[in-house]
Amino acid sequence: MKTLRKFVFLLPIIFFGFIQCDEPKAEPAPAPDPNLNFEPGVPVRVGPENSNSTFSYYNTTPESPDGSLICYVKILTTQRNRYTNLKGELWTCNADLTGHKMIVELNNFQVHNGVNAQWVDNNTIAYFDDGHIKVVNLKGEEQVPAIRAFSIGHAPHDNKILYSHISEETNYYTIYEYDISNGEKTKIADASTFKDIVNHFSIDNIRKMSDRKIRHLIYSPDGSKIALRLDVSNGGESGNHLVTMNKSGGDIHFFGPKPMHFAWYDNESIMGHDNQINDRKTNDKSARRWSLDAEFIETLAGPGNHLAASVNRELIASESWYNKDPVVLKIFKKGETKQFWFDYVGDDTIVWELGNHVNPSFSRDGKRVYYHKSVGPGQSQAWMVVIPEIPSE
Repeated sequence: MKTLRKFVFLLPIIFFGFIQCDEPKAEPAPAPDPNLNFEPGVPVRVGPENSNSTFSYYNTTPESPDGSLICYVKILTTQRNRYTNLKGELWTCNADLTGHKMIVELNNFQVHNGVNAQWVDNNTIAYFDDGHIKVVNLKGEEQVPAIRAFSIGHAPHDNKILYSHISEETNYYTIYEYDISNGEKTKIADASTFKDIVNHFSIDNIRKMSDRKIRHLIYSPDGSKIALRLDVSNGGESGNHLVTMNKSGGDIHFFGPKPMHFAWYDNESIMGHDNQINDRKTNDKSARRWSLDAEFIETLAGPGNHLAASVNRELIASESWYNKDPVVLKIFKKGETKQFWFDYVGDDTIVWELGNHVNPSFSRDGKRVYYHKSVGPGQSQAWMVVIPEIPSE
């Protein structure tokens, strides 16, 4: 009888315990949206108030893959001209612009594109300093050996980085892929891979093979293809061609003279500003999209220069053409030639003569644009804006 009473007494406790075990665990509260800290449409300085600062290439976001951190360069040297060798520091801060932290010292770079800083993952940044590609974690610790290069690609893919360098064996500009996970380097192609370009275009003042520079290497969104600039002649912009290929060096498409500041629109098409494309459209510097063989697909936005596009390609940002004064950054809704937001970002001296190009890029979520803005004579800094609501049509 006593045993029965004990069982009856314990039954509610056991039942209640089962109920507690079956209750689902509460989901962690989502992180607050850092964009709510800023007034839409009002530019905000990212870097330090009393120093020049910079981000990276055009269309290369300074945000970590999870969007929680921003990286920028604090410049410590007074810039005398576009080619001044500068010293500085690589910094990060939180997306709400708190928690600024110095990561590593920078010893020898020029202001144009800064040190081409780019996130490999949420804890690792690659950059180009003193002629070398370097990779550090957020404590500033080297992750793989530094390697000498001519040019670093625009952004990593799957922990790999594209770069070009002159091969000691051939003396040709050569494309390599650097695997950050294991430090392995893989040759993909070199200038001779594209020797057939002379059978596709009439090229005056053609360079000898060893002088055909390769730069602006960009992975397609899925990482299966590469776009690049190939300098094949001394004929100015018309001698700078766009070439695409797959990652094994095959399926080569000779686009022809490149659009200004090109990038991949998707895995099968290219976007850029139409300054010289033979597509039966006026070369009015509008942002356009083409097939890999330079066939016109659509107009993306009005005239501009350094092109940036949101990940979903619904927004385009770009600034005034070379030597225009003042320099104006504009944000467009895809397919529209009139901007819905703009900012005066500099004059011809700071932007064009000194090489502090605006280099816009979007945040990972497409809610911000990062760019360079002049705040006084000789002063150019890293800024951002939370994009205002797009006016209804």
